[in-house]
Amino acid sequence: MSSLLLWSVVAIVVAVVVVGGLLLVSQSKSNTSGAPTSPGVVTPTTIPSNGTTLGNANAPVTIDLWGDFRCTGCFDFAVAGTEKKLVDNYVATGKAKLVWHDFTIIDLNQGNTASRDAANAARCGADQGKFWTMHDWLYANQDPSEAASAFSKSRLSEIARAAGLNMDTFQPCLDQGTHNDEIAAEQKSKPAEVTGTPTVFVNGKLVGLAYDQIKAAIDGVGASPAPSATVSPSATVVPSVSATASPS
Repeated sequence: MSSLLLWSVVAIVVAVVVVGGLLLVSQSKSNTSGAPTSPGVVTPTTIPSNGTTLGNANAPVTIDLWGDFRCTGCFDFAVAGTEKKLVDNYVATGKAKLVWHDFTIIDLNQGNTASRDAANAARCGADQGKFWTMHDWLYANQDPSEAASAFSKSRLSEIARAAGLNMDTFQPCLDQGTHNDEIAAEQKSKPAEVTGTPTVFVNGKLVGLAYDQIKAAIDGVGASPAPSATVSPSATVVPSVSATASPS
């Protein structure tokens, strides 16, 4: 390879890296300042919900989803299509219900509380029947570097206001950390298999994260519902070292 060709290749590689870095910085800034970003993927409001559960309470299949609103892998799961397919094909049709659970793993790894505060904000939304609305808006405004600054309390207020929540009731709930104890309790009661986010169970059985894997597990379930994966009194907390420690 000639020197001229070699340097041309090097220049192209450097340019790609620089442009990619600038795009990442731009996306990060857009999610931590200015008007909150509207979600591109929206959970249908026509589906019944109760608290953190989406779908018919009597559905024969329970999909338990453990996540962290700062987790980029969770963002991919929610926005790239897997969660939407599950909602469209199983939850909206009454075949399954989707139950969200908080595993604030990034707080655990970084020693801050932004994941917990975002989880509390979502549950404050649930108090108004809008957990899944907040779910969508939180992911739309997540920082691609999982930075805590994306979910400061002031930013969470801006996101909730943009999402259409009643701020007279949301703000005290956020400020007082109304649901912090519930979130903390869930960290202690999670199944031992939950070591990263996202993690998915179908009727209490751990499954892979690919849509086809979850689909196969749902289709293989009989008509009798199984208890949610949360009711596991013997479950123990397994420390994790990475927000992306779960299988992909």
